[in-house]
Amino acid sequence: MRRYMLPLALSASLVGLAQPLVAAEMPNPLMELAPTAHQLNVIYFVADGVEPVPGYEQRLNELLIYLQQYYGREMARNGFGPRSFGLPMTPEGKVEIVLLRGKRPQKDYAYSGEGAINCLREIDAFFEAHPEKKRSEHTFVIMPTFYNEEYNDESPGGVPFFGFGKNCFALDYAHFDLRYLGEDSLRGRLMTKWFGGFAHELGHGLNLPHNDGTASERATLGTPLMESGNYTFGRSATFLTPASARILDRNQVFAPVGSGIDYYQTQERPELRDLTVRYTGASLDVSLQIPAGYRANAYIQDPPFVVNQDYDNVAFPMQEVGGPEQGMQRVAVQMPLAELTRLKNVGKGEQCISLLLIAPDGSRFRRELPFAWEGLQPGDALPIAPGEMSSGY
Repeated sequence: MRRYMLPLALSASLVGLAQPLVAAEMPNPLMELAPTAHQLNVIYFVADGVEPVPGYEQRLNELLIYLQQYYGREMARNGFGPRSFGLPMTPEGKVEIVLLRGKRPQKDYAYSGEGAINCLREIDAFFEAHPEKKRSEHTFVIMPTFYNEEYNDESPGGVPFFGFGKNCFALDYAHFDLRYLGEDSLRGRLMTKWFGGFAHELGHGLNLPHNDGTASERATLGTPLMESGNYTFGRSATFLTPASARILDRNQVFAPVGSGIDYYQTQERPELRDLTVRYTGASLDVSLQIPAGYRANAYIQDPPFVVNQDYDNVAFPMQEVGGPEQGMQRVAVQMPLAELTRLKNVGKGEQCISLLLIAPDGSRFRRELPFAWEGLQPGDALPIAPGEMSSGY
């Protein structure tokens, strides 16, 4: 039986990582991660009359620690050190997974927004009755697969499997076991699908939007987790983009002990000043002033510009340009057209640039800048229509 215990010291072999973690290559010993001030709430939710899948505690313990290591290595590779989401641990060194038995029949927790809400209402009631069990604003809900004429251990499904605000949902089944990850078999392929989805949906629950890497990043690092990495995880290199890592750096469950930050309290939409987007012939150059202390990512995608059809959003972290003045900081980025080869509308049709601002307390605000390539000449500035920031991503 496998036991993955954290070592007392950071393994020297994991310092200065140059490549992303391929899921089938679990480091041994594990990377020592910085302790966090807050931890992810992990709930195993079963409907009335349903029992947990046998062995769920051991299997999910291993999978969650594995995933924590994956995020930790990717944060280190992106320059943020060996940091990951915190997990609540028992005195025995296992992940604390709260078993919560629902009050409704299984059909009331089926794959839908309504099913998720029914579940979350009962979880909220549990946290109200047991506030000591709520470690953060982020909750990972895991539910057993349905067992009926459509779903079973060889074809899991039926339950919510998506991000839902700061919550995320995934499923469990009998063969959801780390030993099958990367295996060239039906169970191995199911593990890539469901554990890759497990990792991807957790990303949404940790504030991450869909986003793609640049052509250069994909050529050297593989597939971004928050693009289609849920179909490559464990079989080929799968990575977190720098833009994703910058968001996680300001996530509540990544916050180091002693940070003292009261997360997600910013309500006022940040002011943008002097926003320009210029086409140089070889790139789209974005520049603006944002409040000091904020950071910004820029994304560009083809239509349609709607949620769940934004996997093609190529992400660029914006960099500070000069020092802050009068409470504002200029940030800028070049988006070379040569890095946008996976987008079909470059140079023609319509596209959208999105700006995502991250406050020091992790609150996020978005502004979308749709534009058309028709008539655009090198040296032209894109017309910027009036608009306000929206909250979230």
